[in-house]
Amino acid sequence: MHFNGSMNIGNKKRLDSLFSLALGAWFILFVCPTVLGDDASLNTLPQLSEQNSSTVMVEHPDNETIYSITSGDCTIEWIARNFEIGVIKHRARCTAPLSQQRQLLTQICTEFFSKDINAQSFRSLFLGSLRSDEGRPGSQEMSLRLALAAHKSPGWDVKRGRPKNGDMNRFVKDLANREMIYPELKELFESINKSIKFSCAEKVLVSEAEKLPFFDQLKQHGIKARDRLPYDCMTWFSVSAQ
Repeated sequence: MHFNGSMNIGNKKRLDSLFSLALGAWFILFVCPTVLGDDASLNTLPQLSEQNSSTVMVEHPDNETIYSITSGDCTIEWIARNFEIGVIKHRARCTAPLSQQRQLLTQICTEFFSKDINAQSFRSLFLGSLRSDEGRPGSQEMSLRLALAAHKSPGWDVKRGRPKNGDMNRFVKDLANREMIYPELKELFESINKSIKFSCAEKVLVSEAEKLPFFDQLKQHGIKARDRLPYDCMTWFSVSAQ
């Protein structure tokens, strides 16, 4: 009986060992693929890294220098004209949120200030239109912010679609600065010890809210279909040392 008891104990130990091995194999086969799957999902990060490592191209066509950078479907250009020293024209074909365009803008800014012989004279940034169109798809965030800011403003007449008092261009300029519709640009220039300010609005466009492409977002703020709001203009910024 003592021998048989020893055999039973031995068998139990072997069974325990086999169970441990089986459990280990299960962990490798079923748990490790999950872990590897998580690591595999991190393989998307090099794509972001590739975007961040996009290089700035510099071209010199007649009477101007073009600084451009492309990442995926996104292209941003800064155009410095020799006959308008101190003025940069910003041109973008990029539907990504402005916060995601920041890295590309930082690279262009760095290249411009390190290479352009007239960089220290930089005083004006011409952004152009706030809205996107078929020829130049882009972010509509600033356009949306402008419309929302006007709706909140006690100085805007939503029925007539104009300021209650004063000039349209001045109203939009002051509103854009007061409500800070360009925080991404502000942060960009602060990072290089520069100040940027919305300095001029021209050709302000006004529309009924229901005709704007972001009406669904406007409705969430209580804006009615027939409310008339500014949503676009030719936009100029002034740039100065902090």
